[in-house]
Amino acid sequence: MSRRVDLTLALGLFVAALLLRLMVLLPTRFDGLYGQDSYAYYNFAEELRTAISEGRAPGHFFWPLGYPAVLAGTFTIFGSEATVGQILNVLMGTALSPLVYGLARLMAIGQLGSIAAGILMMMCGQALQSSIVLMSDIPALFWATTSAVMLCLYLQKMKSGEQTARAYSLIIAAMLLALAGITRWIYLLLALPYGLAVLISWKDRIRWRDGLLALAGAGLVLMPQLLYSRTNPAPTLNHAWVEGWSPTNFSSKTFDNVDGHFEYKEINAVYYAQPFYDVHYLAPLFTPFLLMGLWSFRRKRIHLVMLEGWVLLPYLFLAGIPYQNIRFPLIVFPPVVILVGAGLDAVKHWLGRRNQPHPLPDSPNWRGRINILRSYMALLIVVGILVFGAGQMWSKASGNISQFISNQQRDKDAAQWADQHIPPGATLYTFGLTLTLKHYTDLQVYEIYYETPDTLAAKWDVDQNDYLLLNVWNIENQWVGREPQIVYHWLRDQRGLRELGKYGYYTLYEVEHGKVG
Repeated sequence: MSRRVDLTLALGLFVAALLLRLMVLLPTRFDGLYGQDSYAYYNFAEELRTAISEGRAPGHFFWPLGYPAVLAGTFTIFGSEATVGQILNVLMGTALSPLVYGLARLMAIGQLGSIAAGILMMMCGQALQSSIVLMSDIPALFWATTSAVMLCLYLQKMKSGEQTARAYSLIIAAMLLALAGITRWIYLLLALPYGLAVLISWKDRIRWRDGLLALAGAGLVLMPQLLYSRTNPAPTLNHAWVEGWSPTNFSSKTFDNVDGHFEYKEINAVYYAQPFYDVHYLAPLFTPFLLMGLWSFRRKRIHLVMLEGWVLLPYLFLAGIPYQNIRFPLIVFPPVVILVGAGLDAVKHWLGRRNQPHPLPDSPNWRGRINILRSYMALLIVVGILVFGAGQMWSKASGNISQFISNQQRDKDAAQWADQHIPPGATLYTFGLTLTLKHYTDLQVYEIYYETPDTLAAKWDVDQNDYLLLNVWNIENQWVGREPQIVYHWLRDQRGLRELGKYGYYTLYEVEHGKVG
């Protein structure tokens, strides 16, 4: 009966989470593509699919293969429209709520606390936003959370005699975690707490067969990435964030890195702690329950190691990188809401405990009624806290996502506007909108990040019409002394720029036929 109830509740969370995402997405024209990164994933998925069909090696790609490989497989079956990839991410994001519920139940949290964890996962503003875009954040989190579920199933079966089923669970857990790692590199950090939990469960006896099979499964998933990275010039573990990591960045909020100059409002240590206190992730009302949940796990050593490592290692890494991005700390959110759920469950049990403050009439019926009343009151209090806090999260999330979609649509509209003001066959230099323009227009587009005065001089043709589309403020502030500003100033000073108009943050110039000095 309990398993049937759990399945019913998990299905209910899935349906509710899906309806929430559809409610956000359907009234808009947003197709999941935005910025530069999602176009890069989309384009490389197409390249990967084509390369496999032609029996050749794919071209170079900056990020790992996991997400574009999944996209390529999905495109092969359902077609290569951007909305196909968006639907895939929506479904993975939707599945996180029942997965978190199941993980909480496997960690012996009560149904109320587990439902709370699933609901908070559902209402997380960043998880909702990441679910509707073609980016790797939600797929990586989906694989890692599913891996944790399989790992907990393995730990649960350790005392049973199901040798084959037990090893099978661990192999799948290892393969899924490896897949998460080649979707977003940071998820490789979770191998340490997951592996430590397994070692603790083995106690004094190393189960070589289980361990070697799991490593073989993970190696099988990692092998294509390892082979590809040998010839791909993009960084892997020598990424700029790894090489730029420093504990001094914990207390810093001004950085100069490969993406330019940044001045942030908060120091890194506070910024990357947002999943613990900021309503975009978690309503502050739940923060005390996070600490209570941590305390409630003090006797569950294996699960505590998993959850603490899952939260602590990514946080320490992110707080030390010379950059801030609101998407990055999403990795820690499932264990955060599981701990909050455990805290809410612990408070419910504490409020509804049987011992009474005053003597009661010597009647079993009176005592039973008081106990039932206390239990109902405890339930109402915890449910009230959950509803109020989840309402705060949804209010913030809906506003943020609406603004996010509006911003992305504005960029696409800017690309269409530029297309209407530039004659066919003209050359357009731009920054930030390069892949958007290539995707939605037929213009000949060049990314100024990869240009230099020499390449511009070589491309210059007096019989050719050239145009420039830029967010000038961004160029003059974030990219001081860097390639985009150098190119912009060269075009302005050596050839001359005539402003044609503005759309949002972007200014369109016609590049004049000045003589190169």
